[in-house]
Amino acid sequence: MPRRLHILLLIAISVALSACSSGGGASATSTPAPRPTPGTRTAPSPAATTAASAISIDEPRAGASVRVPLVISGAANVFEAVLFVQVTGVDGRALCERRVQATSGTGTPGTWATIMAFPPPASPAPVTIRAFSRSPRDGSEENAVTRSVQVSAEPPAIIIAEPRCNTDIAQGSTLTVNGTARVFEATLMVELRDAAGVVVKTALVTADAGAPDTGHWSTTLDLATVVAGAYELVAYSTSARDGSPENIFAIPVRITV
Repeated sequence: MPRRLHILLLIAISVALSACSSGGGASATSTPAPRPTPGTRTAPSPAATTAASAISIDEPRAGASVRVPLVISGAANVFEAVLFVQVTGVDGRALCERRVQATSGTGTPGTWATIMAFPPPASPAPVTIRAFSRSPRDGSEENAVTRSVQVSAEPPAIIIAEPRCNTDIAQGSTLTVNGTARVFEATLMVELRDAAGVVVKTALVTADAGAPDTGHWSTTLDLATVVAGAYELVAYSTSARDGSPENIFAIPVRITV
């Protein structure tokens, strides 16, 4: 066999064997991608902190039995640190409302406290405490929170029965103030104080009975020289021990033109 033909034959045999090796053998297999390992699905993490309410009522506690005057306190983070606190009866009408200044304003939470005075009910009754701020844009209520408590029928030592909390009184009129008292020697003081706490009118009053009995009392205040504005009407007795004010009953009133 010529040498050239022999070489070609060897090449052909080599190609044939190579083809058999790649085609007739086991085909290559690709490794399947690993399946994800089953696991517990993790819920989205909650925020680390929850934004605090702009206003809170801390005392009295919900459902507590309280006496008049009612001491109310809490915290606030509102515009100019001003909020309003209100006590409403079962009929939804306000028994008393006060404008309250917290210790700090927007951006820095502050604390607040106020005292609400109104004639107690004839028998224990539920009331609702409301605290809210007003929008600097349109004056509407915002950030309102409420709390329900039970008011005792037990009367305080002194009550201003008339006028009621938040009454509007005509400028230049004569204001009649009356109520009840259970105080030492039946003696009490009635004062009208301006927004700065300055006493503008005062009267020394004697009830028709002294402690331990409850007496009725009445007096008048001449408002001829008192300008329009927000005032505090206060009745109190003085301590027999040191003369300091005690049994204080105070309500906000407005003198209007």
